[in-house]
Amino acid sequence: MTFAESDYRISRRSSALLMLTMLLASCIGPNIEDWPDSIPEQQYFIQAYQADEANSEKQSRTEYLEWALSFYQGNLAYQSGWLDVEQVVLASAEGEVEKLGFQLGELGAVIGAEWAKHNDVRRIDTRMLALWGSTLQQVESFDMQLKSIEMISNDISEILAGDLAKDQIAEERYADELGLEVFGGF
Repeated sequence: MTFAESDYRISRRSSALLMLTMLLASCIGPNIEDWPDSIPEQQYFIQAYQADEANSEKQSRTEYLEWALSFYQGNLAYQSGWLDVEQVVLASAEGEVEKLGFQLGELGAVIGAEWAKHNDVRRIDTRMLALWGSTLQQVESFDMQLKSIEMISNDISEILAGDLAKDQIAEERYADELGLEVFGGF
């Protein structure tokens, strides 16, 4: 066998392995046909998708819905999703768990509807999502949990209105107000 023939076989094997990996990865992805009851109804996200013409030009409805599911359930790159954040926060809740659960659900729906959009369009990115999830999980008292949800909700409203820039969402913004330890990196 010549060097060229050997190189060709390796190239073919690599291509076949890459195709197999991609095929298997597509099987692992979120299944929008099996929409969970534990998250907002699919129609909520369909309406959010239809309301954003710029996003619908860059992303199909199916892709958008798959990313919405990934927001809640996690994915290969980010194993934890919003449902995991809710579970941790509610497990540490000392007050009205039902009220806190409702507010977390509302907050998650707004974040998820924006985060699921195409990267070129969305105004909430993964860095912000990680910061907010971390912030929510760090606060300990019920009053501070409610305050953190309120702060994040207000910031999201300002971001979506164009009154707050992404780079203003930083760890210190929440640490100062909520008395959290700053680790750096968000």
